[in-house]
Amino acid sequence: MENIEFRLAAHREVLVAVLSALARHDDVWAEINRLLEEAQIVQDHEEDPGVVPSEAFARQNAMTTEIASILNDATARANADPEPAAP
Repeated sequence: MENIEFRLAAHREVLVAVLSALARHDDVWAEINRLLEEAQIVQDHEEDPGVVPSEAFARQNAMTTEIASILNDATARANADPEPAAP
């Protein structure tokens, strides 16, 4: 289990690094955000899951939270170093 956690952490780090580079380009960043916002729509279009959310809603909510966290991390990293590296 620990090996999977390390691999996921490494994948997340690579993803944040790539997205932070893309965040420096407003047109590309807007398109990435638009596409990911579409992916965050709950499958059954339920806005109120009730007292006990369904498994699908809970899974989608967890994914939405992680996507938002990744985008926030990428934005923060891009804002901390707004200049792309010289070739």
